[in-house]
Amino acid sequence: MKKIAFVVQRYGLEVNGGAEYLCRALAEKLSSLYEVEILTSCAKNYFTWANEYNEGVTIINGVKVRRFSTPQEKNKSKVHRLVRKLQSRTFSQRIASLLGIQDRTDFEQTSYEWSKQQGPFTPGLISYLENNHKEYDALIFFTYLYFPTLYGLKAAAERSILIPTAHDEEAIYLPVYKSFFKLPKAILYLTLSEKRLVNRLFSNEDIYSDIVGAGIEKEIAERKLSAADILKSDQPYLIYIGRIDPDKGGEILFQNFLKYKEATGSPVKLVLVGTPFMEIPKHEDIISMGFVDDAVKQALLYDAKALVMPSLYESLSLVTLEGMLAGVPVIANRDCEVLKDHIENSQAGFTFNDFKSFKSAVDEILNDGFDLGTLQQNGKKYIDDNYSWEAVISKMNRAIDFVSK
Repeated sequence: MKKIAFVVQRYGLEVNGGAEYLCRALAEKLSSLYEVEILTSCAKNYFTWANEYNEGVTIINGVKVRRFSTPQEKNKSKVHRLVRKLQSRTFSQRIASLLGIQDRTDFEQTSYEWSKQQGPFTPGLISYLENNHKEYDALIFFTYLYFPTLYGLKAAAERSILIPTAHDEEAIYLPVYKSFFKLPKAILYLTLSEKRLVNRLFSNEDIYSDIVGAGIEKEIAERKLSAADILKSDQPYLIYIGRIDPDKGGEILFQNFLKYKEATGSPVKLVLVGTPFMEIPKHEDIISMGFVDDAVKQALLYDAKALVMPSLYESLSLVTLEGMLAGVPVIANRDCEVLKDHIENSQAGFTFNDFKSFKSAVDEILNDGFDLGTLQQNGKKYIDDNYSWEAVISKMNRAIDFVSK
């Protein structure tokens, strides 16, 4: 049996993040086919990377998890300062190159310091990989942005599979990634739009790649709860599931919802499921549930009038796919290419990019004559055609075989 390891920034049943959830789902699915191990940090919270889990080896759902501590927490203001320095340094390097001057020392030190601050800074994990990478037939790195992937992959590029979960954001344009995206032996993208972005930026089409996406569990667990019992209300509501912060479109969501309430006087509520990393407006019709278990999340999702996805930056958006499987209309940010593709290809929701289009979508969904049945059929067909676990596992097996030759 081949031995593989997933390298990921956070891992755990309590970790609330799409890439981390997908990593855990893949690891658990592949554990019957391979000897699987997770290499990760002791952090639960991506905002600080504070050590909340114990360092060392534990077992989660039958998968071995090896954790490494983070000797420093994230300093967001320092991250931004270093980004500015790297951007200005890139310009200076272009001038130096024209003059025939080559001095990369300061640039490399600044890049390393930026990645440390971006975190989670896990020097023990990097040392472990440098000393032990040959024990594994394949190393699968999740999320290009974080320190364990950026420096861990460099320690074992010849056995590496990168799942970048990349999107069009400031960090991907930093010069440190120009060579990085040409290092992996294989790259597995979640969507075609992600592959197009990475190929356009880094001209790395010659690297083995595939579009893997994510497997969605199609068998729905028996419902034991109702949203009306949980919320103590039978009023209609929209739902948002995920991290509640500006980077995920939190401000866009609140601004549009509050403006809708003011403009229409509708009784519709907004239910939030997830950990907040920003201030939530105080309003009687905004209900923040925090982090909830799967049974509560399922009940709240299935009884919602719509799932709202306001994020500008998504590499896949598992919750969008879960919403479609649940037969819930999705109202997604049109300015996010991944979300726009999901809606246009599935015909299972609506897109918005301003208040007028947001209001139009909500109005239609709340209308008594809304054709929910056709939309539900479209969503479930889209999942059946594109996101089966059988297809995902088959593609993972091919990539693992390729890098372990």
